Amino acid sequence: MLLNEYRLKKGWHYTDLARLVGVKHATIVRRWCLPFDDKDRLIPRQDNMDKIIVLTNGEVMPNDFYMRRD
Repeated sequence: MLLNEYRLKKGWHYTDLARLVGVKHATIVRRWCLPFDDKDRLIPRQDNMDKIIVLTNGEVMPNDFYMRRD
């Protein structure tokens, strides 16, 4: 599942997700949630990726940031 899909499923704003992952700015989280073809898209660092996996109970995994699903 994509991180943005999970965020929407939970009804979280970017600021909520940023706080839960421990990131200072919601802009960073928003960039993790951008579509694959967006030039501003970012992939989380390993430490943040680990937090995302725990937070989502494995529903969002590293491959979800690398594999395009159209």
